Amino acid sequence: MSEYENVEPFVSASTIQTGIGIAGKILGTLGVPFAGQVASLYSFILGELWPKGKNQWEIFMEHVEEIINQKISTYARNKALTDLKGLGDALAVYHDSLESWVGNRNNTRARSVVKSQYIALELMFVQKLPSFAVSGEEVPLLPIYAQAANLHLLLLRDASIFRKEWGLSSSEISTFYKRQVKRAGEYSDHCVKWYSTGLNNLRGTNAESWVRYNQFRRDMTLMVLDLVALFPSYDTQMYPIKTTAQLTSEVYTDAIGTVDPHPSFTSTTWYNNNAPSFSAIKAAVVRNPHLLDFLEQVTIYSLLSRWSNTQYMNMWGGHNLEFRTIGGTLNISTQGSTNTSINPVTLPFTSRDVYRTESLAGLNLFSTQPVKGVPRVDFHWKFVTHPIASYNFYYPGYAGIGTQLPDAENELQPEATGQPNYESDSHRLSHIGVISASHVKALVYSWTHRSADRTNTIEPNSITQIPLLKAFNLSSAAAVVRGPGFTGGDILRRTNTGTFGDIRVNINPPFAQRYRVRIRYASTTDLQFHTSINGKAINQGNFSATMNREEDLDYTTFRTVGFTTPFSFLDVQSTFTIGAWNFSSGNEVYIDRIEFVPVEVTYE
Repeated sequence: MSEYENVEPFVSASTIQTGIGIAGKILGTLGVPFAGQVASLYSFILGELWPKGKNQWEIFMEHVEEIINQKISTYARNKALTDLKGLGDALAVYHDSLESWVGNRNNTRARSVVKSQYIALELMFVQKLPSFAVSGEEVPLLPIYAQAANLHLLLLRDASIFRKEWGLSSSEISTFYKRQVKRAGEYSDHCVKWYSTGLNNLRGTNAESWVRYNQFRRDMTLMVLDLVALFPSYDTQMYPIKTTAQLTSEVYTDAIGTVDPHPSFTSTTWYNNNAPSFSAIKAAVVRNPHLLDFLEQVTIYSLLSRWSNTQYMNMWGGHNLEFRTIGGTLNISTQGSTNTSINPVTLPFTSRDVYRTESLAGLNLFSTQPVKGVPRVDFHWKFVTHPIASYNFYYPGYAGIGTQLPDAENELQPEATGQPNYESDSHRLSHIGVISASHVKALVYSWTHRSADRTNTIEPNSITQIPLLKAFNLSSAAAVVRGPGFTGGDILRRTNTGTFGDIRVNINPPFAQRYRVRIRYASTTDLQFHTSINGKAINQGNFSATMNREEDLDYTTFRTVGFTTPFSFLDVQSTFTIGAWNFSSGNEVYIDRIEFVPVEVTYE
């Protein structure tokens, strides 16, 4: 489809790729990585955030400035860039010393150098972070703050990883660890607060305001919130071995509609042509909180916009989507117009991940009224279990119209370059919405992160985090609610006693492996958690309230607790159930995720 006019993305694709790539790299090093992995991670981050060429930090700034239409003051910009250069130079020196020590760990001189440089660099982060939170400019500086905060927390983790080999004293170890725990909460709450502020400031009334609102929400999720969700997993006392984390947040690429195709006619831009209101678009395309599901089939219904035999457009008018949760029953939803005489087109996606869409935004320009629609979509997919990629397409036919080619890959970049995109894709297609008006039919695709696997597989040699959002059903009176911003997705809530839902899990052998369960939760009341496998009770315990009624959810209101009694899975596939009991109705109990911890893991 390269013969069509490509739509320039609103943002430099490299800006988003940097955020996606760093989060993806960190997901592979959670727990206590080897020393070489730590050095490799810093090398990667240095290359991403301090590359040769244009300053990546300036690109971050310019991107947010453009979305929110607010310029950072000259003083704040220059101060931030100066401090970032100093941090980058110091981090590079520490990285070189770390690599030298890793290559000769018995060398006392190398150990002394890396330890002293570590202490100096960590203090430097403490001193410089305020430069990225200047009063009144917190929102445009937010990606910079998040990346710097993330680096500081990774650095604090090093004290726990290398403490014995570096000869850190007990008081030094304790100081660094307490600072890590405290700063993780502070950094998380700062990012969520100013993300929410920036998003709320962009709420408007018309379609154009929704475009910027959606861009901010998507890009700040990729550059800020996905990182924040990983902060708790840097705690090596809680996660002393390899840990698998999953991000379940849903992001939406830009609507598929023509944008500025004809400078003389503003009505040729989809959102300037009697498009629906902000609230109508949000209601049509943004899904209500729901369990994580996977797309299985799309049936597309076409409409015809015709001016003559040589100028017409068959376009996507509506569709039926078939999707299911992990191990759950099939669900069907309908969007747009399905009342048409044109034969529908059905595209199957069972056991396939759609990692890229290339869509034609069509413009049928009549003398008085332009019509905008989508006459073609190529869905690039790969098999879930095999390294084979292909594509399906929707193409009912058109002639004599104007077209643009929005490519989802410009907004959701692969995690890495230098390899096939289907091997390094960052997100999979999860849902499709339609913005519908008399002369506009614009598609909006929603996507979930590939770290949220399809199988809920529990590994015997690592800690497996499974968001409760990956349950296959909801129990009566349980609800999915919007996540607070730092959980990597939505969460589940109960306001009376009962179970939350059931998770279908798959177990990698050996089956003799025993596990303990941990729960990340928030609650306005003391309560009991009960767990069971295939209907058989395995754990029951009393746990404390973490917050007061009417209190907002923040980082400190969530607590990760565990049962002491271990258990084994007897089957390759099992159903895990969790419930909350022994509390009065009207309280609120939230669960973010369940963790399965191999019993051999010990904590200090």
